[in-house]
Amino acid sequence: MGHHEAVEMLLEHDAEVDLADGDGRTALSVAALCVPTAAGVKGYGEVVGLLLDRGADAAHRDNDGMTPLLLAAYEGHEDITELLLEAGADVDETAGPDGSVSAAAAVTPLLAAAAMGHMKTVSQLLVWGAAVDAIDCEGRTALCLAAARGSVEVVRVLLDRETTQSFKKNLNAKCK
Repeated sequence: MGHHEAVEMLLEHDAEVDLADGDGRTALSVAALCVPTAAGVKGYGEVVGLLLDRGADAAHRDNDGMTPLLLAAYEGHEDITELLLEAGADVDETAGPDGSVSAAAAVTPLLAAAAMGHMKTVSQLLVWGAAVDAIDCEGRTALCLAAARGSVEVVRVLLDRETTQSFKKNLNAKCK
């Protein structure tokens, strides 16, 4: 993956855009998950854009119930996260075979990004309206997960958002 021209050629020769592997992952999921390892290796955003343009399902769930957005948020790929959100992915989707929250996999993109300390992705998800008060299967918020990781930048961003939301609620209550 990561090679726009090769993917484009395969699609032009009728490759199935949403064909899943044994783990239930499509090319879009794999591109969202991939982390460029070598200096100068890029192109995953271009591949994601191409796949979405060709009708790839941004809401597809793999065998673990993970969507491309959840995978991209977990890996901190803000360019791919943006493309998926622009394509209509739900900023507050949860893992699970049907999007339901199970005890084993209660996670949203914001929780995933905060747990991994991806400040830019956390900020991006907040701009898209992610629920800052969502909780995981153990009752932890994004703020709790970021603090446990020691991610000061993510904690600051989340505290700023919570303070802003609290201020707006109080202001709205006083104006009514």
